[in-house]
Order: sequence, then structure tokens, then C-alpha cells
Amino acid sequence: MLPSIKNLQYLVALRETLHFSKASKKCYVSQSTLSAGIAKLEQDLQIPLVERNNKKVVFTPIGEKVVLQAMLVIADAKGLVDMTKIDFLESEIIVGTIPTISAYILPNFLRNIEKAFPKLKISFVEDTSDNLLEKLKQNKIDFAIFAFPYDLPDGIGGYELFRDSLCLIHHKDRKTKKINNEELLLLEQGHCLRSHVMQGYAVSEKQISSFSCSSISTLVAMINMNLGVSFLPKIAIDFGVLSHYPNVVAETHCQASRGIGIVFRDNNYQVTNIKRIAKSLLE
Repeated sequence: MLPSIKNLQYLVALRETLHFSKASKKCYVSQSTLSAGIAKLEQDLQIPLVERNNKKVVFTPIGEKVVLQAMLVIADAKGLVDMTKIDFLESEIIVGTIPTISAYILPNFLRNIEKAFPKLKISFVEDTSDNLLEKLKQNKIDFAIFAFPYDLPDGIGGYELFRDSLCLIHHKDRKTKKINNEELLLLEQGHCLRSHVMQGYAVSEKQISSFSCSSISTLVAMINMNLGVSFLPKIAIDFGVLSHYPNVVAETHCQASRGIGIVFRDNNYQVTNIKRIAKSLLE
């Protein structure tokens, strides 16, 4: 059984005073309470810590070692309590994000954070949706910026902030909007944008190209060479991903969209503050 912090405090006070009555006054408890606490500590550790007689208290050799360790444990416990008193909005947090969002939304997000929460420090982890959910469950990140719909596991909550259109892009010389067989270029398996496009536009497997891309920039470069068509998030188009590709055009009428928001642990007691931070994505 692990010893209680309170009994460790009794032990430290007794070592500092070497007197039960003085130690009990220092701890604001009765002498019998302190004595019982020391006895319980010895019982939990299954070792004698002090030798008692009517005149003085003598610590055993192992008792001297235990009291030194007890001081460290008490200091660590105090540090833990102090840490929990830190305002979450003035702390250091880790935020996950997916590749099809991060480059296009983080610069403005960070500027808004600096204005709204100047003492908050954020570091980012970019990964696929599945990997970010695993990091979230393991408490390695505080929350993640996400795209919806997504089948979230038990214990993970989602909060959608806005809709992001998925727009058809193609070579400027292409005349038809119909997607031919093996013409649709998509990101690799594991990227949620792939599934969002397939769901939003009822894409058939026959239409999907045998080539897949690891990034949006690669996908756009291939379309610039007239090697297929695809769908891009509007936030990427607005950011200017097509600006260096004069042969690629985007359709202004977009039939499908995805949700942009965050995911978090349901039992995180900072959910309210997390949502406050996430709203900076809207501005």
C-alpha cells in the first residue's frame, strides 16, 4: 500500500523536532493522531522508522533514508498542486492538426491567439486523423483541429466550427465537368480528405486514378500537367495553392463540403477553455 502524503508530513515534522508533542503542534493535530499516523506509515512500509521512549525520539537508519525521500515526495506533490493552479489560458499546450488544414489555417489562427490569449503558448503536431486520435487518447495532445464527418471513438468529443467547401479543380483546357474512369486524383489512404471527397460526391471506384498523392501540392502539380482532376478544400484555394499553377482552375460552384472543428477528450475538465481557444479559428 502506498503511504499517504499526510503521514509523510508527520514523519518529516517529527524528524525536524524529534519530539511528538512539538511535531503534533507543527502539524496542527493531536499527539495521538500524529503517533497513529507514524505507526500507520510503518505498517504500510513494513519497517520500523523510529525508536520511541519517554524522553526522546530516535530514527532508525532506514527511517533516516525514508524521511529524506519523504521530503522529495512532499515537494513533488506540492509542485503538482501548484501546477494545477496555473490558468490553462496562460499555459503551454500541444495541438494536433491534419495536413489538409494546417498550412492554410494555422497562420491566421496563431495571430488571433496572440491577440486573445497573449500568455498562451502553443506547439503543433501534424499527423493523420487516426494517429492524432491515438495521441489524444494517450493524453499526448490537448486537442486536435479536425475535419468532419469522422467516426470518433468512445470518450472523444467533436465540436464543428464552420463548413469548408470541396471544389472541383481541373486543367484549364478541359471542357467537360464529368469525371471519367481513372481520372480522379486523390490523396493517399489515411487522409480524411480522400473519404470526404468520395462521400460528398458519390465517387465510384472506377473513377479513381491508380495514382495517389501524398500532399495537396503534388496533387495540384499533376493536374497542372493535365493528368487528371480532383477536389480541393476551399480554405486551400483561398490560401493560394493554385497561384503558381496557371493551368489549373477551380469551379466556383461547390456541391459538397466538410466540417472544420476540433476533437477533445470528453473527460478533459478544460473543455470550455479549449472551445474558447478553438473559436479563434473563426476570426
